[in-house]
Amino acid sequence: MSRLLLAVAALLLGIGVLTAAVVAMREPFALNDYAAIWGLKARALSRSLSLDSLFRVDPDGAFSHPEYPPLWPLLLAGASSAVRRYDDLAVTPLWPALTLSASLLAVRAARSMRVAAPFALLAGAAVSLLPYWRRYPGYAEGLLVVFVLGALAQMRRIDEEPGAGVRIAIFLTLAAWTKPEGLVAAFAAAAVLVFARRTQAALLVALSAVLFAAAPWALVVSRLAPKRPPTAFALSSFSVASLAGAIGALASEAAPHAGWAAAAALLLALAPATRRARRPVLAWCGLYAAALIGSFAFTRLTPAWHVRWSWDRLAFIPVAVLLPVLAEALAECVRGKSAPALPSASPGTSPPEAPAPAL
Repeated sequence: MSRLLLAVAALLLGIGVLTAAVVAMREPFALNDYAAIWGLKARALSRSLSLDSLFRVDPDGAFSHPEYPPLWPLLLAGASSAVRRYDDLAVTPLWPALTLSASLLAVRAARSMRVAAPFALLAGAAVSLLPYWRRYPGYAEGLLVVFVLGALAQMRRIDEEPGAGVRIAIFLTLAAWTKPEGLVAAFAAAAVLVFARRTQAALLVALSAVLFAAAPWALVVSRLAPKRPPTAFALSSFSVASLAGAIGALASEAAPHAGWAAAAALLLALAPATRRARRPVLAWCGLYAAALIGSFAFTRLTPAWHVRWSWDRLAFIPVAVLLPVLAEALAECVRGKSAPALPSASPGTSPPEAPAPAL
């Protein structure tokens, strides 16, 4: 049975990566946000080799989001340098490479949770089969999810390896260099680490993301942008009505996928040991999702329109992080795995203190 499941999972993983590659190569990076943001900036960087070009391509900041961090355009420009000119087709193979990387990191994250190999590989296959890879080739979330899953794969090692906290901070700092949501991911991870009584690691993650990513890039934007670029969100735009409208639009957009959410909830309900052991990961998913939903209270755009064109890309990251946990829950349901029992107290002594939640 294990060998059959392993073979099926490997086949599904291969199908996921292959179809991501076929979709990307059939229509090389060219769609929507790639053309208006990531590819535009990458092409400018490739030609000028200067950060100034990120702002010159759209001086008014009307569509290119000059405030977005530049790691993905830098990577695109670097990959295209092999052909000595920027070519969308030349950088398209990055997409299946990111799909495979994210899938293997999901496998590693599941294995770090001590999930059996067939179920861990199933988690990787599920990541590769997420619709995002076939819907948004060239967008930055593909790189962002690699860094977030890389951090997740290190979480169990905090108590075992002194360098694990540093590696988590590095992954999440790179995530903050990729998209603004990467900074949200870092702060959510820091909050979960505080809850799990890993204060030193929490401070390292939060300070690294701010001091080595958010603050330097904000300084670059303030120095190089011709004028203060407009952003999709602003504190002055706060409105409870906007938040309510966004939540309503989100419910409408996500309704066709409610069956998947119900199945995930049922699987977790049937796996109490996994729920207890993975409370920090589940808490991270909840915090991250709540922060992104709450941000729509500050949108400068029409809430329903904003949600319609972004909700599935925003959901992609927490769903990918949740999949290794669901693989562990499935393994528990199939094999009846139970959480390790706490040692019983000797007569006349106090019961042992419950350990901090496992990361």
